[in-house]
Amino acid sequence: MRYHLRERAWSITEDFLVRDDRGQAIFEIRGRFFHIGDNLVLLDRSSGQNLVEIKQRLISLLPNYDIYRQGQHWANVHEQLHLFGGERFKVEGENGQIFHIQGNLWDWNFTISDNAGNLWATVGRQFSLFRDSYAVDIVSGVDAPFIIALAVVIELVKEHHEEHRA
Repeated sequence: MRYHLRERAWSITEDFLVRDDRGQAIFEIRGRFFHIGDNLVLLDRSSGQNLVEIKQRLISLLPNYDIYRQGQHWANVHEQLHLFGGERFKVEGENGQIFHIQGNLWDWNFTISDNAGNLWATVGRQFSLFRDSYAVDIVSGVDAPFIIALAVVIELVKEHHEEHRA
């Protein structure tokens, strides 16, 4: 299934919709006000059910985020120091599973796979039907809210880097 997310959508004044290829809003991402650090919630658009929470760890040298499902810690995503190449992010599931994010993250052209090499998703700007958006193609049977949360975390890290460069 393909989902479309708008780039640079995170602002304190608006919620953000995740759409399918037909333009139908499937998920909604809301920021939590009056929090220090990033704190977002991914909701099922039809039921209003809270599917995923993304919380930034503030005491960390590099960007570090926790993903929660139903109030339980699901995974940790953190940027790694990468002096000589290699993976830029490490994703560790609560069950010990490791995920790999490889490709050109800053140009929105990368893949997400598990430790066994199974492809979970492809993310690319060139696949999106909508202006200023990127597409997330998720393999059938893969947890879509989790993968979308990973894409959101990468967008947040990109924005933090751009803020520090300015």
